[in-house]
Amino acid sequence: MIYVFATVSFLALLLFFLVNNQKRSKVKLLANLKKNWGKAKEDTVDIVQLGWYSPVKKLGDFHQLTAQTLSDIDFFQLFVHINHTSSKIGEQFLFNKLQNPTDNLDELKKLDQQAVFFSENPALREEVQLELNRLESRDAYSVSLLLKDELIEKPKWFRYIILDILALVACILISFKFPIAFLVAIFIVAYNVTYLNYWNKRHILSFTRSLIQLDILIKVAQKLSKKNLPFDQKPIKGAAVFKKIQRKIRLLFVQTNPTGTADISQIPIYLFEILKAIFLVDLFTIFGLIRSIEKNQQQVSLIFEYIGGIDMAISVASLRAGAEKVCKPFFVAPGERFSIKDAVHPLVQGCVPNSLDVSEKGILIMGSNMSGKTTFLRALAINSLLAQTIYTCYAENYSAPFLRLFSSIRIDDDIFEGKSYYLQEVNVMKELIDNATSGYLNIFLIDEIFKGTNTSERISSAKAILSYLKNSGNLVFVSTHDVELSGLLGEEFDLYHFTETILNDQMNFDHRLKKGSLKTRNAIKILAMSGYPNQIIKEASQLAEDFNNNNPVNIPK
Repeated sequence: MIYVFATVSFLALLLFFLVNNQKRSKVKLLANLKKNWGKAKEDTVDIVQLGWYSPVKKLGDFHQLTAQTLSDIDFFQLFVHINHTSSKIGEQFLFNKLQNPTDNLDELKKLDQQAVFFSENPALREEVQLELNRLESRDAYSVSLLLKDELIEKPKWFRYIILDILALVACILISFKFPIAFLVAIFIVAYNVTYLNYWNKRHILSFTRSLIQLDILIKVAQKLSKKNLPFDQKPIKGAAVFKKIQRKIRLLFVQTNPTGTADISQIPIYLFEILKAIFLVDLFTIFGLIRSIEKNQQQVSLIFEYIGGIDMAISVASLRAGAEKVCKPFFVAPGERFSIKDAVHPLVQGCVPNSLDVSEKGILIMGSNMSGKTTFLRALAINSLLAQTIYTCYAENYSAPFLRLFSSIRIDDDIFEGKSYYLQEVNVMKELIDNATSGYLNIFLIDEIFKGTNTSERISSAKAILSYLKNSGNLVFVSTHDVELSGLLGEEFDLYHFTETILNDQMNFDHRLKKGSLKTRNAIKILAMSGYPNQIIKEASQLAEDFNNNNPVNIPK
């Protein structure tokens, strides 16, 4: 009797310990959620795995950022700053959304309402985040791999596997009368366990993490669907389909002792695994499971989007809570004014805010090196993108039509393909030109057009291209050092500039955008401040003065 009491007491204490440990883990996780609200995630993200997700169906996509624009705006660093998600599913969903700005105002307003909902219901939000955290393992990235067109193809010999099993069963049944059949059965068992089962394990290894995480995804979605959240519950209505998929997943991955140590309670599980290997249960199950997923791929995609959408809305709410100044965009009809007030670049610490109001003309921005031209162009690009993806801008006000975003800011020569800097510029500008008359309203942001070629041809080509882009009905923002362009484009572009002051051989920038043409230049001054010989400074200054006097706006010969 005392042994029974001791056993019961031990089990009760063990149960108490496990439950208490689980509660403490939950309390700790909840404390971290509260502490990190309004902050970007600090853990590293894998850009390759983030890119695994792509929606099964793309209906009426408005725009997808080009590789050039992704590079120009430092998209990956921007994503890390924007990412406040709680799951890897949410990360992939947000990563994809940020690359695909939309012109669907209803979709954007719905996201805004969902983000506001989570901001106003912190207790419910934290419950949801606790559930989403179950998908925080890096293995959860691999769920998106199940959304590919064709997952795995059956080998040609698969149709004969049923004969293998029938022969094995027959040999076992008749072995009592014909002992030789027992030897045949042993041969079949050895073949099944060592070859066919090994082949199966090797080929489904890539699906192991995906399928286990899919099971968790379904559980989380079903749990969240029972909460009163402002999200469409239709994706969860295929419960019968998901139950069938989950049963097969759990049959494939029967849980053994995770520590790997010997445990008598695991013996039945090991025996079951041996039987599965002998009768090729996993081989039949995996192909049946893959076919079920392929057949219901759209439903799996919807449940992925359901969880990703919830996590993205919470991320937007957290981003807004932690930002010093953000606003919701206001969208106007095509042809109406583009206006942005006190815009900043979210990745630039202490960025000076700048404003711009654009009517019918393009914008030509001049300025010294390091004065802020390129940062301002990037700030415009990023705010345009965020307005049409997460309905949030880093500005006091943002008002614009729906725009497709294209840029040419960071150009590199490609030594591997043997392309020169100028040829790379030509290719990038050709892409902008091809989209100028696409029927959509575009915003083109260009930094130092054609700086990879000589002065006369650069200015001539730049003038022709910029006029073409602008006269095709697009918004065009250009930064340049070429004063000559201000004279050539004065009828089509409004002039703005950034400037600096030099005091006690120190260059000071206020990074403020100012209207009008640039009156000063600093390139030779920087040479002087850097200790270049007076002979060089004197000759350079004289040549610059002669050039300015003789060619105020004309293209150099």
